[in-house]
Amino acid sequence: MQKYKSYLLLILVVIVVILNTSCQNNKQPIYQKFDNFKTINTNFKITSEAVVNGQLLAKYQCEEKINGVENSIPLSWTNVPSGTKSLAVVMYHYPKKDDKLEVNSYLLLWNIDPSISQIPYKMANNPSWAMGANKDGNTVSYTSPCSQGPGKHEYTIALFALGENIKSLPKSSSVKVNYGLFMKAISETKLIDRTTLTFTASHE
Repeated sequence: MQKYKSYLLLILVVIVVILNTSCQNNKQPIYQKFDNFKTINTNFKITSEAVVNGQLLAKYQCEEKINGVENSIPLSWTNVPSGTKSLAVVMYHYPKKDDKLEVNSYLLLWNIDPSISQIPYKMANNPSWAMGANKDGNTVSYTSPCSQGPGKHEYTIALFALGENIKSLPKSSSVKVNYGLFMKAISETKLIDRTTLTFTASHE
């Protein structure tokens, strides 16, 4: 009887270990973030008139929500690489500097025609391409930086030049598309190049 109890206890321990390992694995990203990607075409650049000397101007922070939607940051880019079939944009921020698993996303755009070279202020939600969920995941919108904590917070806008349209995401805007789904789709699509604009924002 004692031998049976010991055997049963061993089985329970093994099950707990397996479940714990599985939970840890589920915390790992299932996509590539491209944080260490080096831009291949150095003249392929993304800029914004809202960013001056690496700082997001105050008037573009904490935008007022109208029906849950915020005005989007103006963007422009130059020298899209040859062979690009579509463009995609993501704006993100790591709320914890030492934890790259937690990510907040503020803008998700995909299937932008490579002939497009700018997105004016307030115009990110455009039927010519698709847009994903805002930071809170409750509506299709851009989210403006509005950090309440002390100090400066760093944000990155990445522009992807892709060799094809993203097939695994909807063709039209969808609140169901979050950062994870977006980056997974990017990881599965032919990548030609990636360029970024990194800036800080502080809200006193």
